[in-house]
Amino acid sequence: MNCPICHEPLVHEGKTFRCKNHHSFDQARQGYVNVSRKQKASGDNALMVNARTAFLEAGLYDFMRQAVFEKLQAIQPKTYLDLGCGQGYYTKAFAAAAGQSYGIDLSVPAVAHAAGQDKTSQYIVGSIYDLPFADQSIDVETSIFTPIPAKEAARTLKKDGLLITVTPGERHHIELKEQLYDKVRLNPPTKPVEGFELVDQTEISALQHVDDVMVLLEMTPYFYRTPKEGIEKIKSLKDGLDVTFDFVLSVWRKKHESKN
Repeated sequence: MNCPICHEPLVHEGKTFRCKNHHSFDQARQGYVNVSRKQKASGDNALMVNARTAFLEAGLYDFMRQAVFEKLQAIQPKTYLDLGCGQGYYTKAFAAAAGQSYGIDLSVPAVAHAAGQDKTSQYIVGSIYDLPFADQSIDVETSIFTPIPAKEAARTLKKDGLLITVTPGERHHIELKEQLYDKVRLNPPTKPVEGFELVDQTEISALQHVDDVMVLLEMTPYFYRTPKEGIEKIKSLKDGLDVTFDFVLSVWRKKHESKN
């Protein structure tokens, strides 16, 4: 890890990360370290973290998590970083396939939850657009349903480093959208990642029954732009709803810099 202020290496001394210029960052009780320079709270709040945790612990995304784990297991990276790790649902599982694993997210409640559940990985409160890592120091990074910081990923990944992304497939949550909107649009194709070349891409999908549809809605972007009538309609689904979970799993390799 690098100091986010002067970019010198951070040394882990007891419960403090410190650089040679005497910038220091203390570990919280749960074990995470906060290197964010933002004063105001950012990322998911505690309510959102609890909703997402409840949904993920129901196991509906386990099949996707297993598919990504198998990719990592085949690679066996020495260093692994989960970009936008949230509450560590993926990071904790993927740590078993890596030497040293890290997770970074701006949400203090999410990272605190992650660090409390996973003592194998080092969790960091910080921005994915200002990663506290040295150039070419990470073997594999994952970005699962988070914005992709292409420049920072390219900077921190090693020469042949890999970026694994999971993005929505075209029919992801389509039954939920049909409950909310008169006209339903399919999700657009996964976009190329600047500075990376596509190595492999797989679509994985499953139709699963969701008992508490409101919990699902609360962890999606639709929740914040759904009128009151739509919310009430979802609450009325007492028998749950069969929902398509459709993912695009992509493996990208960092492009080599051209020499003129």
